[in-house]
Parts: sequence; C-alpha cells; structure tokens
Amino acid sequence: MELYGGNLEMIQMQGMQVPVEFSSFGNSSGHQMKVAPLQTKKDQDDAQDVAEKFCKTYYDTIQKKPHLVSQLYLETSVLIWDGNPLLGQDQIQKCFEQLPSLTFNVMTMDSHPINPLAVGPRKTFIIKTAGVYRVSGPGSQKQFSQDIVLTTEGDKWRIASDTFRTVH
Repeated sequence: MELYGGNLEMIQMQGMQVPVEFSSFGNSSGHQMKVAPLQTKKDQDDAQDVAEKFCKTYYDTIQKKPHLVSQLYLETSVLIWDGNPLLGQDQIQKCFEQLPSLTFNVMTMDSHPINPLAVGPRKTFIIKTAGVYRVSGPGSQKQFSQDIVLTTEGDKWRIASDTFRTVH
C-alpha cells in the first residue's frame, strides 16, 4: 500500500500487526526497515508523572499568576484558544493578560510519550486534559478539553503546541 510515496507493510509484533515503512535503501532486497523504538511502561509512567506535575503548575499559574503563563511556552509555541491562533510567547502572553480571571477543575488527564521518530531527540509528551472552568464573577461553569504537546528545552519542560477548546 502506498503512503507518502513509500511502501507500508504489516509486520507481526507481540501478537499485533504494526505498520512499518520501508525505504529504498539497505539490505540485499533493496529495502531497509525503519522501526520505531518500543516504549516501555517506565516511559509511560514518566509521561504521566511529568504531566501531573506540569498540569498542576500550568493551571495554578493561569489562576494565580497569569502574567507568567507565557514562560511555560517555547518562544515559537502555537496556542489555539477556542479557534483563535496565537503564535509565539508575546501573543500568548497578551491573550492571558486579556482573559478574565479563570478557575479550573481538571477532571481527567492522560499523557503519552511521542515517539522520537516523529519529534526528534527531545523528550516529548502529549497531554490531554478535560474538565470545567469558571470565569470570574457571575456565570456558570463551562466544559473544556485541552491538548498540550510538552517538550524539553534544556532542563525545563515547555509547551510546543496547545489547543484549548470550550465544549458547547
């Protein structure tokens, strides 16, 4: 089967079929198999641990110190807030400074490591959260979902991409 100009074949791996891309370089048949590194339970546990700590910091910062939120993002980050694209720390900071005071209650959170074949050598996780938030003053709670791509920058965790959506 053709995929992005290459060949995709299925291989058997621990009882399940996994698609593997072959390139036109390599062994005697002219093909070299590219195999994604396996992710261990420790990788998954690390992703969950980092996500829990980071989300606590992130939502606490939005609620208590919104003027510092942009420091949690890479300089080149992209934030999509309810369909509105914001590019870079400056635009992201302006957005959080203009928002009214928000209170979040995260009800679910999940995190997974992203394979290095997709993102390069930086350790990177996808974090999915959902819950409710309340705007300061009178008003009802609103449901939200959020997807954060978190990566390392030096010894710090930073948001590379963030999509926040109010669920209607």
